[in-house]
Amino acid sequence: MQHYLESELKALQHQMLKMGGIAENMLRDAVQSVLNRDAELARRVILVDDTVDKLENEIEARCIQLIARYQPVAFELRYLTMTLKVNRTIKRMADKCVSIARRSIELLEYPPMKPFVDLASVTRLIQEMVKDALDALVNRNAELARELRERDRKVNAFYEQMYGELCSLMSDQPQHIQTGINHLLIFRHLERVGDLAADIGEEVYYLVEGEVIRHTDIV
Repeated sequence: MQHYLESELKALQHQMLKMGGIAENMLRDAVQSVLNRDAELARRVILVDDTVDKLENEIEARCIQLIARYQPVAFELRYLTMTLKVNRTIKRMADKCVSIARRSIELLEYPPMKPFVDLASVTRLIQEMVKDALDALVNRNAELARELRERDRKVNAFYEQMYGELCSLMSDQPQHIQTGINHLLIFRHLERVGDLAADIGEEVYYLVEGEVIRHTDIV
């Protein structure tokens, strides 16, 4: 029975990583649609969300089925409960990418605003967090998982700085208020993707170390 369960867990991990890879691509394309003012690319991001929805449902059903069939304990039970949480977290990442894509389309109704931050660089930082969260999961790397919390703090600090600068810009240039609001929301969605990557790291840390670090100051 143990052999069959291990095989099932590997298949489950493969399916979850497939979902994570799709979310990574959605993030890349959503931001690219903003940078290039590409409505067609944004619409493709929105359409791909249906695939993520389907995978989320399949993974959840598979986890519940495995728990019922094998009644796992210890590590295997932690793995399945973690998978249920990470599955939902990846879906939320995809939802944030859809929100960015929708804002990208809305921005086409207004003239472009002079760039005030390097959106591409910020996105790369968050993409690296998402990639490392999935790598930590595959390799059961507790140290890498824990590091995501500190990187998320840097993303949050950057967001606060950007928020202040953008509010000042809208105050000085009222003609850009609507465009500025859309950019604020885009950066908020990006910041949330960073939060979600850190959430995955916390779940991986618990899986490997058996220690809960959510809502703690452990770095």
